[in-house]
Amino acid sequence: MPWLRVGSIVRGGDAFQMTAMVATRPQRQTSVSRWRAQSKRSSPSSRRVRYESPCRDVALTVTPRYARPHNRRASARTGPAHWTYTPAHARRNGVRLWVWWAARQEGFVASIDTIDASFLHPVVIRQLHLKSMRENAFRVDLTAMDASVALNFKHILLHMRGRIIRNLSIRELHVQLHRTNPNLRALSRHGWATLQRLLPENLSIAKSEMRVENGPTLVLLRGGSLSVSETEAGRFNAAELMVASPWLRQTFSQLRGATHWETNRLTVGGLTLNRGLDLQSGTADFSHLGKQRVGLQFELDAFGGKIRGNISHEWRSEHFNWKIAGGASDISLTQTSDAFGFADRVDGLLHAANFTFRGNLAEPDHVTASLWGELTGLTWRNRTAEAIMLGAAVYSRKIQLQQLYIRQRNNQFTLSGEAAFPANASGWLTPDFRGDISASINDLGQFAELFGASPEAFAGKVAARGRMHAHERTVDGDLALTGDALKIFRLPVDSLTARIGLESGRAHVDQLELKRGEDFLRAQGKIDLAQKKSFTLSAESWCRELGDYALEFPIIGTLSGALSAKLTGAGDENSFSSTVSGQTDQFSFSAQSNWRSDAIAINSLKIKLSDSAEAEVKGTIDLTDPKHFRANLSSANELRCDGPFADKGCGNGLDLREGETGLLFSEITIDGRDLTLRESSQPSVAQSIKLCDEGESGQPIQINIPKRLEPPPPSSPSPAPLPSPAPPPP
Repeated sequence: MPWLRVGSIVRGGDAFQMTAMVATRPQRQTSVSRWRAQSKRSSPSSRRVRYESPCRDVALTVTPRYARPHNRRASARTGPAHWTYTPAHARRNGVRLWVWWAARQEGFVASIDTIDASFLHPVVIRQLHLKSMRENAFRVDLTAMDASVALNFKHILLHMRGRIIRNLSIRELHVQLHRTNPNLRALSRHGWATLQRLLPENLSIAKSEMRVENGPTLVLLRGGSLSVSETEAGRFNAAELMVASPWLRQTFSQLRGATHWETNRLTVGGLTLNRGLDLQSGTADFSHLGKQRVGLQFELDAFGGKIRGNISHEWRSEHFNWKIAGGASDISLTQTSDAFGFADRVDGLLHAANFTFRGNLAEPDHVTASLWGELTGLTWRNRTAEAIMLGAAVYSRKIQLQQLYIRQRNNQFTLSGEAAFPANASGWLTPDFRGDISASINDLGQFAELFGASPEAFAGKVAARGRMHAHERTVDGDLALTGDALKIFRLPVDSLTARIGLESGRAHVDQLELKRGEDFLRAQGKIDLAQKKSFTLSAESWCRELGDYALEFPIIGTLSGALSAKLTGAGDENSFSSTVSGQTDQFSFSAQSNWRSDAIAINSLKIKLSDSAEAEVKGTIDLTDPKHFRANLSSANELRCDGPFADKGCGNGLDLREGETGLLFSEITIDGRDLTLRESSQPSVAQSIKLCDEGESGQPIQINIPKRLEPPPPSSPSPAPLPSPAPPPP
């Protein structure tokens, strides 16, 4: 049987040579508990002591090397004294040397204030400071005050079952971790194996402060305390826990929970994080820490439902590997919005959701992931959807959108497609995506409400089908729309046909046609989305009776009769120049204008009642306050007005006639409901007219256009009357 020869010992004031014959494999049924000493009382120089153990395989023999002098004469006879290196010195310096060596192997600097290593007592380190040697992408700064370590000598010397550290207690612990490169290794493989072997049976931390920075994520722990044991339940307390990241920013206060420590697994349970959010159990698995793998399992009672997750992280190989699987069921969005203080209330239920992930985002070639979720009864800002379902998968650097499905009571919308995995973080803002769109909308008002529009302004059925390709900040594709029995912006429409295309940052409307009986509106246009949002537009329309649409314009009022009109224009995000021409039953008109965000400049507005009665107006319309209409107009020729004036009620719209009577004027000023008419040659002479407010009734304002004074032409047949506008060919 092999034996081990160890050390020296001091007994009283005498130094002895110690020979301990210890069997490396003692019998299980015996224990080294108490030593029995037999000594022959003789002179100190010849004393021989033998220690025996109840274990048959352990024997200790001590012989004196030298004796301390009992008096000065003896001191002179025995010669000079020799320095003795006691076991306490060995333990203190051994602990200090091992900590220094182990820290240096992993790139850290360890400094120890004082060590108390009394025989058969825990090792007490008054202050331990551990810091990274280099200021690189991974920095550690750790300070432990009054750390007491109780070693398990049965395991250390006799290799019996158990842990190296029986008990570890720390009065105060401060930790700062800063990591900017997620692929940088914190410890070597040997370092992780050593760390696992040092996990204690019992752990107690009276006070802790912790700051962990991992890229853009910050975790702060203040006023924390922890006690864990393999034989009894422990406690976890924290005054404050703050988590700040690009996706989440939340602070949890006054946390209290129970702990359990078994087979290198730490479980924390019964922890109330926030109102409606309780951690039933969370288990951190350190059983494979030596193999550079950790795991986390948790179960949350969250806002009336359940959230379960399983996370494992392995960094043993060159490729960091994450494995994440989670699920949620019956999460109340109402309770969620109240707990997190959303500005707008959200109602609904996350009925079910599943998520899986495997790989490392830094190496997208090896990433696989999947996501599936279903929302029911979603309501937000008067937007309602009975169900929203999302299914997506990630593999081979591709993101497959299996389905984005939105269902309302009478409407369905589906989007599916595929996108390339972005090469960097900014690529998520401009993904390369190809997709197909289909929609069956039987209640256009309800669907428009989902995007914030008034449901009363839209109605009818619409079907849509198209495709799209988004890449390099541009979108290509086409969309075809058809609709029947519609109401668009409160205007009735029998049918809708539209074809819209996108190509290289340009949108083109190849066809937009709205029909109601014989009435129609056709339009085409192009928009350059890349350069100043420049666009061109052309449109034509025909209406047999304007009164059917209840259109009302400022000052002009409600129009009636037939209308044929054409519009051409071009502009950008700053201005728009247009030319409009048209004809009604009473007059024809043409206008050239320039539109800006704050004003409309009317370069020319010509109104023709007959060949001899024509007027031209120029001026500016102020748009700074849409609720308060302002305009300044002037006429090249003199006009006349027959009222009604301010003392005779309000004016409701305009009535253009051919005549010579009434107040002479050439300048028009509008300020809200006040209409002022004056002659440019006599600006002090003016007449005011009050325009009717909504709901008021009044007489129309009669504007007379005098005939032009021309020399009498040679006798000829009288001209035929102005015909009514005829509809253009379909």
